[in-house]
Formats: sequence, structure tokens, C-alpha cells
Amino acid sequence: MRTPLCVERAGAADELSAAMRDEKKPRNQLRLRAVLAVVRGQHVPAVAKAMQVAERSVRDWVHGFNAHGVSGLMDHRKGRQCRLSPDQLRDLKQRIRGGPREADKVCSLRGIDVQRILQEEHNTSYSLDGVYYLLHHQLQMSYLKPRPLHRKTDVAEQDAFKKNSRTSSRISAKNTPPARSKSGSRTKAASVNKAR
Repeated sequence: MRTPLCVERAGAADELSAAMRDEKKPRNQLRLRAVLAVVRGQHVPAVAKAMQVAERSVRDWVHGFNAHGVSGLMDHRKGRQCRLSPDQLRDLKQRIRGGPREADKVCSLRGIDVQRILQEEHNTSYSLDGVYYLLHHQLQMSYLKPRPLHRKTDVAEQDAFKKNSRTSSRISAKNTPPARSKSGSRTKAASVNKAR
């Protein structure tokens, strides 16, 4: 029979509990909880079944914790690196904050316009989802925008129109009751012969 795997570090329960309070990533929290369960005396197969992970994974996590402590449990993988340099990101953010230019021929920049700007000005192609991810996660910008204002809009003329126009429409003199529907037909009871 196999010897049960155990955690060999002193003060492991306190160390793991403290790490769980601070950890934000769900993947790392799962690893911490699994090893903490082993520290508290549960066997690896029971922990794996309860947490719906492979036994081999739980064993690897325990070995990683024994060798390196909490840092041996953390998932250090990073996502794909951004294709733009920090200078290009700064330039793109300024370009977007500056609003559309005459050459853009739009009144507000949309995701598809940012996609075109990336292609033309930075020679980098992004999918539309990639553009929104870049805006939100790399540039910390919201891709929600206020109602667009056309470049030929004359605000003073609009204000003058609002002041001089009639403020309300004429109210109807009589209230018209809703008419009853005259479409459709009345249903007839089925005859006894047809029902059988």
C-alpha cells in the first residue's frame, strides 16, 4: 500500500491560510485549498475527488509546496505579450483621446476605427475583440463612448433653435377610446361526429 503524501513544512496551515486571504486568482486559490486539506489530514485521492481535479495535480502541488512554499503553488504563466511597445501604447492612447481627425471621416472613434489606426499607423493587425481587450486591459480605457457629435455641428445654432422653437405640441381636443378589434372570427363548437 502506498504511503500517504503529507506536507513537511512547519506552520504550513497558517502560511496557506494567510496566502488564501490575499490570493485573487481562482486557479491559485484552488491549489492553496487542496494543499491545506492535505495539511489537515485528508488523503490526496479524497481531496482530488472533492475538488474535481486529478490526483496527479494534487500530488504535484504538495511536492511544489514542500520544495518552495507558497510560491511553488502559484501559477506563473502569463498571457500573450502585447504586440505594441510602451511608446506605441502611449501614442495610441493619446491618438484616441485626441478624438477623430479629419482624415478619419467619422464623428467618433469606434472599435473598427481603432483597428484601422493600428494597421495604418503601427503596422499591427488586431481582431475587433483584440482591439477591445487592448483598450480595456492595456490602456485602461472604457470603450463606452458618449453620444457622438458631428464635426460640422454648430452648438450655438442648436441652442438658438431650442430657444426659438415651440416648446410643446398642441393637445388633442377629444380623447378617442380604443376601438374593438373586428378581425378574426368566432369559433364554433365541434360537432359530435367530427370529434370521434
